[in-house]
Amino acid sequence: MKKLLSALAVVATVGMFASASAQAAESCAAKRSALEKEIRIAEQYGNAYKVASLKKALAEVKAHCTSESVQADAQKKIAKLEKKAAEKRGDIVEVERDLNEAKAKGDSKKIAKYQKKMMEKQADLREIEQDLRQARAELGSLR
Repeated sequence: MKKLLSALAVVATVGMFASASAQAAESCAAKRSALEKEIRIAEQYGNAYKVASLKKALAEVKAHCTSESVQADAQKKIAKLEKKAAEKRGDIVEVERDLNEAKAKGDSKKIAKYQKKMMEKQADLREIEQDLRQARAELGSLR
């Protein structure tokens, strides 16, 4: 049971680090510093398993993290978000087509259904576009 809890703690910590490291504006030094801090905390609590996994992550950062790799990660994130936004725009076009068809037929149930879908897709797109603006700003701050 202790091993399971330790494993879950490590997964949670690694997950937190992964989401933190996904932020392209975070420099390699900041990544190293955050990992070193987590290592100290894990050592204070005597969590050897967590310390080992964090030290491994720190070694990876030290070996592979460069300003170029951070910029490349930021560019990959932007490309991924641009693709996601384009797909969502395509979804909106399809729903709009379905909505117009439902309006032409006068089917109030389908009209309501597609209006709801349209609002959801548009909200998703706004969120993606916000993430994209933020990612572009982060990349700009790296240059």
